[in-house]
Amino acid sequence: MPETAPVADPSGWDAALANAFEILLDGQPAVDPAARHGVYYASDPLDEFLFPNPWATPDALSGREPRHLPDPDGEYPFSPWAWRFDLSESLFRFDADLLAGTGPWGDGGHKGPRPFDDAFVADLRTVSSVDEAGEVLVHGAELGPLLSRHGVDLTNKESKKLNTWLTVLLRVATDGTLTDAMRAATFTERGPEHLVSMHDIRYACSADEPWEEGLSAVTHPALRDHLRMLCLTKERARSEGGFYCGTGYWPWQTEVLDAVGCSLVAGWGFGESQAGTAVVRLPDTPGVR
Repeated sequence: MPETAPVADPSGWDAALANAFEILLDGQPAVDPAARHGVYYASDPLDEFLFPNPWATPDALSGREPRHLPDPDGEYPFSPWAWRFDLSESLFRFDADLLAGTGPWGDGGHKGPRPFDDAFVADLRTVSSVDEAGEVLVHGAELGPLLSRHGVDLTNKESKKLNTWLTVLLRVATDGTLTDAMRAATFTERGPEHLVSMHDIRYACSADEPWEEGLSAVTHPALRDHLRMLCLTKERARSEGGFYCGTGYWPWQTEVLDAVGCSLVAGWGFGESQAGTAVVRLPDTPGVR
């Protein structure tokens, strides 16, 4: 397989990406200059061990500066921890039973009392959306001030019991264009010298059909091999690479994206369906993220 090589002509690289993205998106999407796009990352293991967390502070959640988050996994191809995340635009979901103090929560439940009171819940509901399951969704920009106002500390060991009951869709920092969102989602945003080579994974293999055939039209050899490893079958992607869900389906927290007015553009999955990345069109409503 050819090694990844730098591209001397930046316009040639941009053209190769445009060609590849058109293939992945089943043809060039309609151009809408007003449309804004973003990327979200969801992970079951992340939610399972989310708290206590040193970056879950009011200032960090409400801050507008994108940041790298600590890498819990170690370096590997297609690591999400190479991205910078916008915590203020990330989505936090509170389970309905957690907010109501029912089920395992409350004095009679095995989880015990919530780490916050009814006043926090009331304030949370004024700045949040509700998904079809009745769970409350809030952006980091609104959650941060609430944590500070009500003295809720997600860096304290007491917050550990919130794991899987307060979950997150991390927003990857991009410039709002579809091209930049696709660059981030395909791990091509750092340029051709950072493509993953076939030599970086243990088991070189073909992409899933029909993507093997489709990607054969990508004109840049190293980019073609890089994208093939993001379009494996679900079985082959269990340990390395990823699988492409396409443009019409993404099995992670789609009800969350629907509830805040996002629409799916393209999605990927990783591992044993434990994590996924979604490119979305952001809401068109003025003043809505």
